[in-house]
Amino acid sequence: MTLSRLFKIFSVALPAIFMASCEDNVSTIGGSLVNGEVTITADTLVTNIDAQTIVENSFDARTQSKLLGRLNVPEYGSLNCSFVSELLSSTKMNIPDSITANDVDSMRMCLIVPRGSLTGDSLSPQQLKVYKLTKQLPSKIDNNFDPKGYYDSSNPMGIKSYTLSAIAKNDSMFKEAGNYINIPVNLGKDLAVKAFNMYRDPEQSKVFQWPSSFNKIFPGIYVEQNFGNGCVGLISSLYVYTYWHYTKQVYTKKEGTDDEYEYVPTIARDSICLFSSQPEVLSSNIITYKVSDYITNLVNEGKSIITTPGGYSVKFKFPVQDLIDRYLANLDKMSVVSLLNFEMPAEEVKNDYDISVAPYMLMVRSDKKDEFFNLNKVPDGKTSFYAEYNKDKNSYFFSGMRAYFLELLEKYRKGEKIEDSETEFTFVPVIVDSETVDGYNSSTTYVTRCAPYIGRPTITNLETEKAKIYFTFSRQVIE
Repeated sequence: MTLSRLFKIFSVALPAIFMASCEDNVSTIGGSLVNGEVTITADTLVTNIDAQTIVENSFDARTQSKLLGRLNVPEYGSLNCSFVSELLSSTKMNIPDSITANDVDSMRMCLIVPRGSLTGDSLSPQQLKVYKLTKQLPSKIDNNFDPKGYYDSSNPMGIKSYTLSAIAKNDSMFKEAGNYINIPVNLGKDLAVKAFNMYRDPEQSKVFQWPSSFNKIFPGIYVEQNFGNGCVGLISSLYVYTYWHYTKQVYTKKEGTDDEYEYVPTIARDSICLFSSQPEVLSSNIITYKVSDYITNLVNEGKSIITTPGGYSVKFKFPVQDLIDRYLANLDKMSVVSLLNFEMPAEEVKNDYDISVAPYMLMVRSDKKDEFFNLNKVPDGKTSFYAEYNKDKNSYFFSGMRAYFLELLEKYRKGEKIEDSETEFTFVPVIVDSETVDGYNSSTTYVTRCAPYIGRPTITNLETEKAKIYFTFSRQVIE
């Protein structure tokens, strides 16, 4: 045997000799905790969820974004959208003192539509009318709000014909439009002069300091689709500008000379935004949606269909008792729940208008749904969860349901009854705003807003018979 071979054997044996020599000094206290076998149970349960499609005749339509237009799609149905909104006033009018009421030209309302945020034909001719509200809007308002009695139909503030396409504009205007389509509505000169004089008057300008005082003299606006069918657009912003003109001296070359210049008085124009629709004030969509016979037949066949805005939603029972039974059946002396996720497959309903599925889905306890939206809550991982639609997997994946399960498991262990309300959920299409905070080694995403989705028409067919539950827990057999 070579010296190197002997050295290797000695090197391996040496730690064992030291361990044996110290064995008498090792305490056996707690030794039983490390003796035994740990088994990890990871179940993927494909189950047919007990679901029911229900009609949503009314819903909360208060949102910053607004729908405007009419649409009729055989696979979807007919949709008619208008809106009402209070306006938030600027507290100050930053116009030079040299400008007088005689220099004021007009007031214009600008409706901003993000390019592509429409359903239907963008070239379809449309016409809208803007009315001033004659009294303040009710605090309890939904999609079925009837504006009759709140405005004078014979006296519109402005009328505008438009399309939601920038193709008709010249090249320079098309480039300036960028990612937005601007719908300008001329509101005339009288309102502009009246607002200008009120801002300049120290006493009258006090009404602009608070939304409540401003809304008493100007309760808001009602915008209706007056003409056109075949297109519904999403209005992301609404601004009201005051325009004025003034004379300025422009240094210009004299006519007929090569190197002589002079100052020439020139008319220039400027504007300022005095009013706008903002989250601080009430704004609500007025939506009339008649579901198509095609969708109604799908529901009658047992399909779980969700539509927006309004129409149908889906209630279902989450089989938490089955999970508890499965967990307790495999329970030994020690057991820990590691994970509970829920995947709901969904598919589009074919149509010729590119009406797709809802981008986000909220899964909220049915008895907590109204409270969730009324109090502007965000998903808490116990009574509400949300998921983004995965186009690759054609499904919504709800993660982080472990806390919900543990809470009901503890209740079951105490001998308390699990109420039906604790297992009944409703799927609601939502729009989600989030914020990502970077940490030292990772980043965390927080949901800052979760509101009903009224962005555009959608049809979602939930395949409740193919729902998947991912349930993982570990158990330790102690010797």
